[in-house]
This record gives sequence, structure tokens and C-alpha cells, in this order.
Amino acid sequence: MTAATVIRPLAPSEAIFANSEVLVGYSLRVAGRLDLAALAAAFEAVVRSRPILGAHLEPDGRGGHLLLESPEAAAELTVAEGDPERLLTGARLDQRRALASLGVVRDGATAGVTLVTHHSVADACHSLAVFAELWSCYTDLVRRRPGELPQHGFPRSVEDLLHERGVRKIGAPAMPHRPMGAARSCPDPEDPGYLLPRTARCRLTRKQTAALVELGHRENTTINGLASAAILLTEAELRGLPLTDLAYSYSVDLRTRVTPPIGMTEGTNVLGFANFVPTRRNGATLVELARGISDALRAGLGTGMVQQTPLHIPEITAGPPPRAPGIVLTTNWGRVRRPRVPEELRITDFRSIMLGKPDKTGHRLQQPSGTIIISTFDDRLSIEIHHPEETTEEQRVRVRLLARHLSEFSAAGAPRRSGAGSPSLKVRRQHAAIRSETEPCRGAAE
Repeated sequence: MTAATVIRPLAPSEAIFANSEVLVGYSLRVAGRLDLAALAAAFEAVVRSRPILGAHLEPDGRGGHLLLESPEAAAELTVAEGDPERLLTGARLDQRRALASLGVVRDGATAGVTLVTHHSVADACHSLAVFAELWSCYTDLVRRRPGELPQHGFPRSVEDLLHERGVRKIGAPAMPHRPMGAARSCPDPEDPGYLLPRTARCRLTRKQTAALVELGHRENTTINGLASAAILLTEAELRGLPLTDLAYSYSVDLRTRVTPPIGMTEGTNVLGFANFVPTRRNGATLVELARGISDALRAGLGTGMVQQTPLHIPEITAGPPPRAPGIVLTTNWGRVRRPRVPEELRITDFRSIMLGKPDKTGHRLQQPSGTIIISTFDDRLSIEIHHPEETTEEQRVRVRLLARHLSEFSAAGAPRRSGAGSPSLKVRRQHAAIRSETEPCRGAAE
């Protein structure tokens, strides 16, 4: 233990990500003039404004972790030349030094800029708000404007925020839900370093995404429901299981689901989870499944069941690891807003990465599909799958099936029975358009 000031022990909702050192990256692909000096100054300003980013974790000697202030802000910017698809080239990632880093990978006039945050101290909504603030500060500095940011305190745990709002436990959790990454269980007591995942991706065009949104409005569901339904149909086919043997679980942002609402960076992981088990009554088409997922979420939020799920994490993590072959987990980041950047810089894409070290406890649930992240950026739906290297061929098949399910419905604009007939010529052409964007990309760290 160092002489650094202890902020507090990690709460259960935060500690579940500490043993495997789970990190999440948020990456913009940009083209044009990137001012590295201004970017470094903007990152320094953000870290000064938000000291949680420069804090670090240390074991407490009892199997848990403490959050500590660092004597000097250790969060750093790294710059490397290489393939921007290798998002973490040159990054130095260590929760014992800092809980955030910023990495730039350049290739001529293009670059990937990736903010990495430790999942113990920030979920996607929190981190994306910080990422937007970083780019706004960068833009001000490039334009020779002051880049001063207000000072923030340390964000609080979802447990504390929920208790303040009168949220209490309701019964027992309906289904185990554990954090997961591309890493696998490993009994090695030594620190093996990060297992770097590959990423497969299914990305729709703006036209296809707009068609799905229109379909959702017409059928009283959401784009999350439709994407989730496509994932369920895909997993049933790949795993050789009937839909009724699958159990779907996904995270839900609780910030606007409680009263008073919680600010974007007020908490660390302000997440609950929702569950859905397909039944014959739900139907077997994408639209029927999507409507069932949306209806189940509305019901869970209406009763308060979803809001109280984080309070069950101690019981879930104390139990035996789940082994059900039909569990499907996803995370939806929703609509990722385009940040403010100078005119000379053009944003061409948004990517994600999630990685962790091998799980020594055996408690992190793994699934054949890898880590699935759903998001919409620039009006295009994207489903990214972060997975181990050896499952690359399987992921190509998974992405082709996802593309088939989504493109059939975005093209037709109406439900179709799974496996009923062959797609039209128009749909076949859209399949090809989607497949051209599904080649796996790599994350790397040195």
C-alpha cells in the first residue's frame, strides 16, 4: 500500500470490474489536421477537472480494492504511428497507475483517437460525456480560446445514488448478470497482461438504419429491441438452440429512470439490467421478438424491478458462476453524439473496444458471441463483437447472420418469418453492402 490518500473502497457495482481490470475504449477516427499539442493540453485539463481519471486502484488485502488519489496525475497521452484500426497501439494500461488514458494512432492524414477508462469508475454514458468534453476543450484551444473546465468531485456509486432516492431491493434477481469481456478464465496467479480482442462488426447504412427506426415506430418497439431481436435469432441459429432456451440480459442506463435524475458523470456505473426470455407467445419473427423485449423493459421499469437490480450484485457475485449455454448478454450505448471539433478535422467513424485480463476468480460469465456492444453513430446502427482471436471465423458467420436478419427487415419494412423464403434481389444487394464493413479489426497494446 502506498501513502496515497484513500478516497473510498469500491462498491460492489464497481468492484466487479477490478479483479480482471476491465477497460473500455471510445474511439473516433478522424481525418485532417490533428494538433497533438492542443490535444495533450485538453486531456490535461480534463484530468485536472475530473481527478477520478488520474486516480488508481490498489488491493485492500481482503480480496477487494481501494480507490486512491494519485500524488500526481498519471493519466497520459500516447502517440504511435501505425494502423488506426489497432486502437491501443502504444498504450500503457495499468489500474495501479491511472484509471484513464488517451491514445492516438496515426497513419498519414488519418488517426484514431481513443479514450480508455476503467469500468470500475465510469460506464459508457459517463465516459462518452467526458470524451465529448475533451473534444470541446480541444476545439477551444485550437481556436485560441481558454480551455478552462469546472472542477468536479469524485463520482459516487450507483448503490449510494439509489439509496438516496429510496430505491430498495425487490425479491431476488431474476437471472445472473455478470460483467464480461473478451478474456477467458485463467488459473495463472501471475499477472498475465491484457488479452487483446479482435473486433467483428455489423454496420448498417443510414438508409437501413432509418428504415429500422421507422419500423420500430410503426410496431411500437425501438431500434434496441430490433437489434436485440436480430441478435437472439442469430444466437439461436449459431448455438443450435430453440429461441425458448435463450435468456437475454442487457444493461439499462438508470439516470433518467429514477427521481431526481442522476447527472451523466455524477455516478460511476449507473446501470441496471433487464432480462427477457423468449416464449412461444412472444413469436419467432424479428418484430415480434423486438416488441416482446420492449414490452418487458417497460414492465420492469414500471414496477421498479430494473431500477433495483444493481443492489443484488453482492448476492450474484457470491453465488456459483452461471453455466447456462443460452445466456446472451449485450450492452447498448444508444445514440453516440458527434462531438464538437474544428473545421479542419473531419470525423469519419466511431469505434469501441473492451478488454480485460483473464479472470482468476472464475466468476466472469463468458459467451460464445464475445462482448456485444450496440450503438448508433452518424445515424448508422453498429453492432461490434469483441472476441478472442481463435473465434474469428465464427464471428464472420455471426456477422453475416446479423446482417441478414437486419437487412431483410430494413429493406422490407415489415416482419417476415425466420427462414421463410429467400430474400429479394434488393435485400441481397443490401447484404453485400453490409458484409463489406464486417471485416474484423484489431486492438493492440504495448
